[in-house]
Amino acid sequence: MDAERRSTVCQCAYIYRQLLSHVLVETMQVWEKIKVTNQGFTLIETLIVLLLLAMLLGVTGFVFVVSLRAWDAGLIRGGIREDVSYAMEKVVRDLKEMANVSLDQYDSIAHTIQFEETGGDTYVLYLYNSADPVFNSRYNRSLYNLRKANITQGDDPDSGEGVLILRDLVSPDAASPATALTISSNQVTLDFVVQRSDETVRLRTKIRPRNL
Repeated sequence: MDAERRSTVCQCAYIYRQLLSHVLVETMQVWEKIKVTNQGFTLIETLIVLLLLAMLLGVTGFVFVVSLRAWDAGLIRGGIREDVSYAMEKVVRDLKEMANVSLDQYDSIAHTIQFEETGGDTYVLYLYNSADPVFNSRYNRSLYNLRKANITQGDDPDSGEGVLILRDLVSPDAASPATALTISSNQVTLDFVVQRSDETVRLRTKIRPRNL
């Protein structure tokens, strides 16, 4: 999408430059005619200049709107990427330092990642949407939040309790790309797909926990 936007902006800027050059050439020709003939603008010449100026203003407005939308989209994507990077770094650090890790999954897609701290507290990373009856039901909603609940301290995942790690994750049951937490060959794969304001960002990494 970013490449397409840049291409559109470049094309608009090229058209804008060509039209501006054409307007300047036409204006200079009319001005030279005025100096030679010592006459004012004719009605046709005036209409032509007004038409060219209207086209110039139209293209200028279009280029401005397209550039503004591309700028806004870039800001949104930058914010999403920052949130996803922070969440992924936090999850990776937690999993690498945990004493024990287990994964509850179906169809190779995890409901939860449960792990135990060295001190003894048990945590669970889970995808939550308040519209689901329980936190580990099938993912029938479009977007989910990733939360970290301390089971030992009494956090209730069914009620969405715990620390919010990342919001607006695309459902694991959605068409690709989709969020996935999977485990294989002693590795946990985190595939985070976040969607906000029609912008989608995907980051993926693999972790090898110490005690998996």
